[in-house]
Amino acid sequence: MVNMTESYRSDEDPDDPTDLVTLYEREISTASRHLRAESSDLKQLLVFIVARQVSRQQIPGLLKHAYSRLSAARESRADLSDPVAKESSVGPLIERFERAMEAGDSLSLDRADEACEEVYRRCIELESEPEYVAHIRSRQAQVAAAKQEYRRAADLFAEAAATPRLDVLQQWCYQTDRALVLEDLGRELMDTTALEEAIGLYETRVLPLAPREQRPDDWATTQNHLGTALGVLGRRQRGTAMLERALAAFENALSERGRERMPLDWAATQNNLGNALGLLGQRRGDIEMMERSAEAFELALEERCRERAPQDWATTQNNLGAVLLTLGQRKKDTHLLEKAIEAYRNVLLEWTRDEVPLDWATVMDNVGTALRILGESRNGSRTLEQSVAAYRSALAERTRERVPQDWAMTQNNLGAALQKLGERQDDPEILTQSVNAYENALQEWTRERRPMGWTMTKANQGVGRKLLAERVKDVDIARMAVADLEAVLDVFRNASHAQYYELAEEQLAEARAVLECLTAPGTY
Repeated sequence: MVNMTESYRSDEDPDDPTDLVTLYEREISTASRHLRAESSDLKQLLVFIVARQVSRQQIPGLLKHAYSRLSAARESRADLSDPVAKESSVGPLIERFERAMEAGDSLSLDRADEACEEVYRRCIELESEPEYVAHIRSRQAQVAAAKQEYRRAADLFAEAAATPRLDVLQQWCYQTDRALVLEDLGRELMDTTALEEAIGLYETRVLPLAPREQRPDDWATTQNHLGTALGVLGRRQRGTAMLERALAAFENALSERGRERMPLDWAATQNNLGNALGLLGQRRGDIEMMERSAEAFELALEERCRERAPQDWATTQNNLGAVLLTLGQRKKDTHLLEKAIEAYRNVLLEWTRDEVPLDWATVMDNVGTALRILGESRNGSRTLEQSVAAYRSALAERTRERVPQDWAMTQNNLGAALQKLGERQDDPEILTQSVNAYENALQEWTRERRPMGWTMTKANQGVGRKLLAERVKDVDIARMAVADLEAVLDVFRNASHAQYYELAEEQLAEARAVLECLTAPGTY
């Protein structure tokens, strides 16, 4: 399922780093355990991240990527055997850089950045070896990326790649890093231009530096990166052109990434292929393509086993659950829905509430949806009751304060499950809870900020009120139901949503009939 999120920063987010750490204490603690990182390192990275005004749900992922960049800069130590490194004016600068990069309270990315710049300029003056000059520039690029300065990092990697007399393999490495950091900017911070630049770099700069005949593995790696960037862009754009190009890139990568020789790389590309097939299948309404998507995920899981790569296993299980849920809905196949629930429950074995609370909540929301759809096709109430329980579990972490848009989505989903359960059990109390859940969702999904989200939820609320009014014989509730459905009918008409318009028109007629019956003379 696609989550409806938006960039969000609480008005209470402080400028003081000490208060900032208090506000995000749970995210820091969770990331520290998950990444096995010093909390002091993560606190400094968090200051740069929050300055970007990202959504709270993005913070764990951004912390992970920033820490990865920091670790890469630390591990990529300079070769001190280089004659320039021993030069009296350079050695102390290198030591200053390394001290600024040390884990703990002494970490200062700003000081490290400044020291690295001085080392680079001194190396240029002293005509150091090209490999050494490029290496210094690339370390500075990693520091810039850890500081969320993605554009600057890309420029620094470009300078590293352009170092005179640098060999082709190193040029390929730095141009790849340049494209990857632009891809990160595009994916994490919704910069479509950066994504387009990354795609252009892969195609015009990186691929020519890795000819398939001479370096097939590097060529396949580049094809995989290209496919990922195309897939992210294709998800945001209408149509299928980018997704079709992503599909071709992943198939190219798999033509060289053999399972026997590089099983985990092969599995990673199978997972990526599954994502492209799944989204393309949804766009085209192509059941067969979605089935191919599920097959690709299942192939990936043959190598991405839990014992060998637990987080990758969980990611692919989550992807598999999503495509099986879609297939189960479209084919009205309860077996596929059951398999989707099984896949999501596998994910929860690794994405635990303690470790990744918001990811856990997202999966719980998806479990609730799969159970709701399955419950609608079954007799009895047990599966629908499980759906309600799953949504309420998700809301324990998806609070309005932390992730208001996701909170609203789950409130809407909870309303739908309660509505079906209340209707089946003929229980006015459960129907009242359903209407209240929709009302909660509408506090965030306002008509101005989320017009279609507001319209769909308002329509659901109107139907819920109609059902409730019938059972409790309440004229005021019936009037509200009519008003709800009249409001959404205009939106569907103006938006040219014929299918939804017809459904709303039918429900409005029923709500008016209920109101007419309740207001007729002699009605009690």
